[in-house]
Parts: sequence; C-alpha cells; structure tokens
Amino acid sequence: MLRIARAIVCLYAVSSCGSAAAESRPAAPSPGVKTIIVVRHAEAEVAPSGADPALTADGRARAFELGRTLADTQLHAVFITHYQRSRQTAEPLPRHAGEKPTVIDAVPAILTALRAEPWGATALVIGHSNTVPELVRGLTGQALPADEPIIFDRMWIVTMTRDGGTSLLRLHYGAPVAVTR
Repeated sequence: MLRIARAIVCLYAVSSCGSAAAESRPAAPSPGVKTIIVVRHAEAEVAPSGADPALTADGRARAFELGRTLADTQLHAVFITHYQRSRQTAEPLPRHAGEKPTVIDAVPAILTALRAEPWGATALVIGHSNTVPELVRGLTGQALPADEPIIFDRMWIVTMTRDGGTSLLRLHYGAPVAVTR
C-alpha cells in the first residue's frame, strides 16, 4: 500500500514537472489583446533647430540593444517618423514581419494605424520626446505624469483589450540614462 502511494506521488511529481516546463514557453499573444511598445528614438547628435541629426555612438549601441531586447518579439508592425534618428533606431530590429517600418509623422495618424492593427498583434512605435506622451495618452486615455522623464532608456508597453481596457507597463532597456531636472 505504501508503494502504491509513493508511486502515485512520484507520478504526480513527474506530470507536474512536465506541465511546468510546458508553461515556461512563451505564450502566443491572445487574440483578445493587442500590444503596443512605445520608445523614444535613441541618442542623437546635438544639432541646430530644424536639422536632422544622426545617432551618436551611444545611440547606435542603444538601437542595437532595442533590437536585442525585442529579438524574440513577433512584431507585426513598426512605426517610425521620417527623421533619420528614428529610422536608425529601427535598423537593428529583427524583421519578423518581413516589411520595412511604416513612416508616419503625425500622432493622430499613428494612433489610427495602431487601432487598426489586428487583435493578437504587437506593434512598435519609435517616437520623440514630444510625441511619446501624446501616443501613450492616445492609447490609454491617461496622461503620463508631468514629471515622468521621456528619456532614451525608457519603454512604455500598452496592452489594449477588445472591451476597451488598457494597461501600461514601464520598463528600461540598455544603458541607464541620468535624469536631469
């Protein structure tokens, strides 16, 4: 009788380990949600107003780190602006979707495109210090705190549900950036 009890316990332990291993695999996105990742472009050269500066060496390293961070993420779409700092930030990204990034400069047009993304998809938006707060507010209905820094090492992940719910997750990636106030 004791052997039977031990056999049952061992069988349960083995089956639990098998299901734990299966659960540790990345899950496919739920068709009931869409995920939007918003970042600011990487560090760019200081340039006169109206210029189109390229990324600095630190910026190129951060763009590479963004690509590494998102390497296992199936990006359905990537949205950038026409500025070369935005385009250069996107260059090291994995090309899971097999398409070039979509260039859209106006925040309302980006929001429209993001809302049109299919359920279950993940999209990335590479914005600017003045567009990231507008994008997050447009996606979540909530403004970012006025004192929240919109700096190069931040990532805002918005999850939208079919019923209109949203959640916002804030992450850091790459080398930390000092916050100056």
